[in-house]
Amino acid sequence: MNGKFLLIAGLLLGICGAAPASAQFYPGGTVRRWGPNGNGTLDHEDDARWGMFHDAKITADEAKGEYRADFSPSMAKMEGAHVSIMGYMLPIEATTHSAHFVITRRSSGCPFCPPNEPTEAIEVFALKPFDYTQGPIAVEGRLHLVRRSEQGLFYRLDQAKVS
Repeated sequence: MNGKFLLIAGLLLGICGAAPASAQFYPGGTVRRWGPNGNGTLDHEDDARWGMFHDAKITADEAKGEYRADFSPSMAKMEGAHVSIMGYMLPIEATTHSAHFVITRRSSGCPFCPPNEPTEAIEVFALKPFDYTQGPIAVEGRLHLVRRSEQGLFYRLDQAKVS
């Protein structure tokens, strides 16, 4: 009995150890890869500048029906600064051509992406309307920090240019 257990354990370790971390096992022993590239990675580079926006503590005030953001001193210094970032357009209005939209870190239509955090969305007021696109876009404008929001949007870019 002890020999059978060791043989089965060794076989399982050998099978599992040989599979890449991005593989998923399904009944019947088949291995399927996930993600658009088949290796657990996305088909685009993430803009590292999104990391600085995580420097905020978000809380909910259910009595007032609003969300609050407490920004660190280093993030507070970014108020009014010129910022450029890449992300994905999320329309606010029911149109495909708008100067007011939200840019997010990850595409909301990506089935392989985790959902965006509250600090991974920026409300954009562009200088001129822009056509909706599903691909990544670059946006630059003047950053404003929003400390209280009913919508849960804590960053805003004004006078923005889209490319």
